Amino acid sequence: MIIDQINNTASFRHLPWFETVEAFLKRTDLLTVEQGRYDVEGDNIYVIVADDIPRDAYPPLEAHRLYIDLQLAVVGSFDVLWRPLAECTGELQPYSEEEDVLLMSDQATTRLGITPGIAAVFFPHDAHAPQPPAHNVRKAIFKIRV
Repeated sequence: MIIDQINNTASFRHLPWFETVEAFLKRTDLLTVEQGRYDVEGDNIYVIVADDIPRDAYPPLEAHRLYIDLQLAVVGSFDVLWRPLAECTGELQPYSEEEDVLLMSDQATTRLGITPGIAAVFFPHDAHAPQPPAHNVRKAIFKIRV
């Protein structure tokens, strides 16, 4: 996992796909685009822009094998729970290749606050669970094929 300010390119520059994501962010106003999926490089890199509202559902830890997640808060903030996948033992739902998700019942060990300007990158070895926001939030989730 990497968490840092998105403009601190020293944290992200070594990632081979970061320049592509950075270029997309420079030419796209995430505040004004419609919610939905936007292809950056087809299925290799795409972004989901979503508006989320407070609710009582607390999703379990998830992990992906085919995609890396880069998550940003555009407006508002949200928390993401995290635990190393290697420490997880409670499989809640077996891995689904179609949905690229494995769900775990384990408790998280870390809570991250994602606010505008902060980027969190979750790799296949990172179990994570974006939590419902306390207030309305607009977020962007980049999916980068491994």
